[in-house]
Amino acid sequence: MSVIRASQRFDVMSKRLGSRLREHAQETFPPDAQKGLRRFAMREAADLLRINQNTFRHHVSNLEGFPEGILEGGNRRSFSAEEMVEAQRVLLETGRIKPDEHPHRRAGEPCQVVTIFNLKGGSAKTSTVAHVGQLLGLRGYRVLLIDLDSQASLTNLFGVTPELDPDMPTSYDLIRSEGPLPASDIIRKTNFPTVDLIPASMDIMEYEFEVALSFRHGATTFHSRIREALEPVLNRYDVVIFDTPPQLNFSVISALFASTGVLIPLNASMLDVMSLASFLGMASNLMGVVEAHAPEHGLNFVRVLITRYENTDGPQVQISSLLRTVLGDAVLPAEFLKSTAVGDAANTQQSIFEVEPRDVNRKTYERAIESVSRVTDEVEREILKAWGRNHGA
Repeated sequence: MSVIRASQRFDVMSKRLGSRLREHAQETFPPDAQKGLRRFAMREAADLLRINQNTFRHHVSNLEGFPEGILEGGNRRSFSAEEMVEAQRVLLETGRIKPDEHPHRRAGEPCQVVTIFNLKGGSAKTSTVAHVGQLLGLRGYRVLLIDLDSQASLTNLFGVTPELDPDMPTSYDLIRSEGPLPASDIIRKTNFPTVDLIPASMDIMEYEFEVALSFRHGATTFHSRIREALEPVLNRYDVVIFDTPPQLNFSVISALFASTGVLIPLNASMLDVMSLASFLGMASNLMGVVEAHAPEHGLNFVRVLITRYENTDGPQVQISSLLRTVLGDAVLPAEFLKSTAVGDAANTQQSIFEVEPRDVNRKTYERAIESVSRVTDEVEREILKAWGRNHGA
């Protein structure tokens, strides 16, 4: 029996697969290409802006400056995401909505920075970041998504492929030890007008080596690197969300230190719950060391989000009940349901908000949208609470 040289086999497999994926990326999203975003039916636009549909229709016909959208098929009016942003501006300026009902934060309301992380892979971290971030954006919040995962799944979901553009700055350039770039030079616009992105690449792994080496020289300030790097641009945003790798490394600790809230996605399985218990203990010890250098640091919320949930699965229902009994209101009331619509969209590098509803089973689509909306409602409620706004999402 012949012996396989792992180094050679891995190298061959990597080059073949990498080559094909680069070809696919070139065909799908060339380096100079920009993802588009579908238009939204009047009903969808009204729901996203939290306006009664009849009131929305009245504004289209009678409110000066209110976007009219375009007619499709003779009688179906649709709106772009940009037009929804403009509609919200007009409603605010004309007094149709109160200042504290507008999603932009006001003076004295700090930007909310949320880290979404879990040591367990497959917990839907990236899907949660993308869908919550995009829906907050569609509701009018100014959102910055930051990818800290070397796998760059969030980056790829937005049609960005740093591998095809070696000169593209990424999250590593934000925090690298030598000559970091200003955040404003790294931030990219996305196909969602109110959502920006700091992409990731394999280079982010270099940060781990740099920090480890810095300890030899007595350096202890790595934990504040991200917070300091983001400070100059936070005035542009209402919400910043980190997508993190399934490990508690230096970049994740730095993200946690920059955060005002933490959301932990978790599959409702006993193995995942056992992993969470160990992970929380480790996180507690490490953050305790960091907080010793900055006693003033604290969080507005730490919540657990049950993901890939199927309410017809008996064991999942039992685990969910166990979590809610043990952790109480630390577990969000809403679950991120497992959905073929979300999975199928991801296979084409899209979120549920980018697919055309007519191309998906209607009930499946509506069920997925409702699930994402309920989860985002809970996150939004935490944001408003941190700002001292008492009305619900």
